[in-house]
Amino acid sequence: MFPKNGAKVPELRFAGFADDWEERKLIDLATTYIGLVTTMTENYTNKGTLLIRNSDIKEGRFDLSNPIYLEEQFAEENKTRRMRKGDVVTVHTGDIGTSAMINSELDGAIGFATITTRPTKELDSNFLAWYFNSNYHKKYAKRMSTGDGRSNYNMKDFNKNVIPTPQIDEQQKIGAFFKQLDDTIALHQRKLDLLKEQKKGFLQKMFV
Repeated sequence: MFPKNGAKVPELRFAGFADDWEERKLIDLATTYIGLVTTMTENYTNKGTLLIRNSDIKEGRFDLSNPIYLEEQFAEENKTRRMRKGDVVTVHTGDIGTSAMINSELDGAIGFATITTRPTKELDSNFLAWYFNSNYHKKYAKRMSTGDGRSNYNMKDFNKNVIPTPQIDEQQKIGAFFKQLDDTIALHQRKLDLLKEQKKGFLQKMFV
């Protein structure tokens, strides 16, 4: 769904849109920052501010099956790193480029060595998350990656992203479409996980 080979519009497009897409720099459309990178284990608690790790980030969703929380006092001392609804969080180390959007339930969470992007009104959050998860962006991230063992996404290279961008109403249409797909995938994933747990339970009872 991105323009190819210098084209101004993509080959596949929603009806009702005719304007050219523009290539725009990420830094002109959003602010970016890296999450906390300090040692925090002494500030872990059973209940408090959610800490989002790189491993928690999946395409269009978060896997919070093994959550970690920070003490509220420590979190408040680092409130400039709190994420807001609409922010897009990207894997900095590991499966670099993979991203998900912060919803109202995760508002106020803090990232651990993750990349957070806060879009301006010119950039739709769902559209941005879709762009980051696209092969178009993943190829760039892989090409720019550093590290011998696990891949790392340098912030300098991340900020050099140039995004093929339509008008905001078309962004919203595209973003909403892919968010609906992500929500459906997440729903089926939860059902699959539940079935796996049920199967495990049945097997344990049958072979005691």
